[in-house]
Amino acid sequence: MRSPVIAITCVALALWCASGLRPAAQSLPAHPSLLFDDTELDAIRTRAGSERMLPVYNRLIARANVLLTASPLLVSTTGRGQPDPPGTRKGLSAARVLQGRVFSFAMAFLLTGQRAYRDAAVAQLDHAITNWPIWVDTAHQPPYDLMTGEVSLTFGLAYDWLYPWLTDTERRRLREGVEQRALAPYLKAVDSARPMYWFHTENNWNPVCNGGAVVLALALRGESALSSRVLELAVPAMAYYWNNLGDDGGWEEGTGYWTYGHRYAFIAADALRRAGRAEGTRYLQREGARQTGMFPLVFNPGTRLSASFSDSAGRASDPLFYFLGREYLNPDYIWFQDRTPLRSATSEGWPEEAMALIWRPVDEAWLPETYEAFRPTIPAVTSFPSIGWAMLASEQPDPPVFLAFKNGSLAAPHSHLDLNHVTVGMGNNMVLIDLGSRPYPADYFSATARPNYYEISTAGHNAVLVGGRGQLFGRTGTLQGPYEGEHYSAFLGNAGGSYQVSTPRARRHVVFVDRRYYVLLDEVAPQTAQTIELRFHTYGTVTASPQGTVWTVNQSGSQVDVAPASSALVRGTIETPSGWIRAVNLLRLATPQPLSSLTLATALVPRLRAGATVPQVSQQVHGDELLVTVDGDQVTFRQTSDGYVLSDVTIVQRP
Repeated sequence: MRSPVIAITCVALALWCASGLRPAAQSLPAHPSLLFDDTELDAIRTRAGSERMLPVYNRLIARANVLLTASPLLVSTTGRGQPDPPGTRKGLSAARVLQGRVFSFAMAFLLTGQRAYRDAAVAQLDHAITNWPIWVDTAHQPPYDLMTGEVSLTFGLAYDWLYPWLTDTERRRLREGVEQRALAPYLKAVDSARPMYWFHTENNWNPVCNGGAVVLALALRGESALSSRVLELAVPAMAYYWNNLGDDGGWEEGTGYWTYGHRYAFIAADALRRAGRAEGTRYLQREGARQTGMFPLVFNPGTRLSASFSDSAGRASDPLFYFLGREYLNPDYIWFQDRTPLRSATSEGWPEEAMALIWRPVDEAWLPETYEAFRPTIPAVTSFPSIGWAMLASEQPDPPVFLAFKNGSLAAPHSHLDLNHVTVGMGNNMVLIDLGSRPYPADYFSATARPNYYEISTAGHNAVLVGGRGQLFGRTGTLQGPYEGEHYSAFLGNAGGSYQVSTPRARRHVVFVDRRYYVLLDEVAPQTAQTIELRFHTYGTVTASPQGTVWTVNQSGSQVDVAPASSALVRGTIETPSGWIRAVNLLRLATPQPLSSLTLATALVPRLRAGATVPQVSQQVHGDELLVTVDGDQVTFRQTSDGYVLSDVTIVQRP
């Protein structure tokens, strides 16, 4: 029995053909073919009428109906950080809204056959060709950039999806428009001895710029004389991005840019595979591609939080998870995206409903809904060695307590100066926070200006300052672990040699004790005596104990005690730094005078039960052992030539 959606579609398309505007005769290559073919389109229509996907279909149609009366997209030509004329948008913003409109209209047409949606999609494309003053955002260098790449993907997929229902005149107009405004600029940008930097970069610019060009060239193959050369250049160039994806699937730009870059990378790879190109198959068969969906699942705990680092550290949420789940038969990825509620019908941007209808499988035995009480397999304590990031959670999913630990490379794209930085969350509250990034100013990526932004600097992180100074871009730290014992899990971060002040040793141990609390052990030895300072940021409040030896951080009722093991080694102060765009509180634990070395344990103790008292924390050296005591528990470190190593953890029996 046909679903209501597919039945309506068949009738509507029959009326469409009877109107005189018949689908064009198919020629090679067939259309649609880039993300789905005719048979798969029938399956999409069937899924759209299923119990699970019908709400998504209804929201798509509601959005398309709202967009039918939306104002035309007007593009501003003012620079980054400058105000836009009323009613206009920056180029990159306009490109993203265009995607949402065109894909929503196109999918609504394919599912309903209503001509108004097709006409609206074509009108949006025509308007971008004829009325947009720029296809390169003013923040970037022409002739081709992220904006051009995004618009290229939009035109490529729309041309492919709507091809059978475009007239010859419409096809020619769209093809000639994108040849002039996208494909020719792409070739100008890269077909030379000195291509633009993004051509062979390893960051998100690569798949957006190259991948967008690939999708457009595939859509126009056989029709545009430029397509072959674009594919000849763009397809191998994408290997630089894929080669930067380690087998563990971690992505050094963080979960926000993971979503953005991977969206384009996987769409282009799938389109290449469907076009018979072996490169697409090879990209999708990589172990890192198979594993990469777990990276945001680990660093986006709960239902609202992101424990990611670097610029654009927002939570990952994208129908791409449905693609990954379908591709690799992994129900965990499906489960994660299913927890994201539908957006408002009036919101604009990436067309989540259209892509979900394409990619979300239904009625298959491996899917999470086929299990009575599905629980994803997300490791509670894990690391991504390729990027030097670690997570120590009490459990997964939805951990009551977790700590994220950052090391890795300060040469990574969008990195901050944040080696050995930690954040702590409880449930759906981030208590000790990462500041993330502000709306990008014009000089945000300038080599001279970037280190001076508070949230970029080491001072803006829960890390260590030496002599009041932070770390240097281009340096590399290392992450070791996990080290596991009966009552602990631990990692060791080494940032030695990464500071502006010569500091051969800058080690931070993170020990997760009994899945209840954390012990940091900082070993810092500058070349010459310097003040040394530990910093902790929160959007909540910070309150000192009556003795002034323990500080309680309270964020929306979630509390973490910060307890250094020696009040003689550091003094605590609470400040409000002025360099950030929001009010934030800072706890500074600083040595009162310069030291040639500091070895200090600090307990981070989440209050997991009502009435908990501040912890009693101390440290003592006995021969080659350092004993850290937290409310009777004992964490033992043993001295080696490289510094301390974790030896043992003993736990007192509790009722």
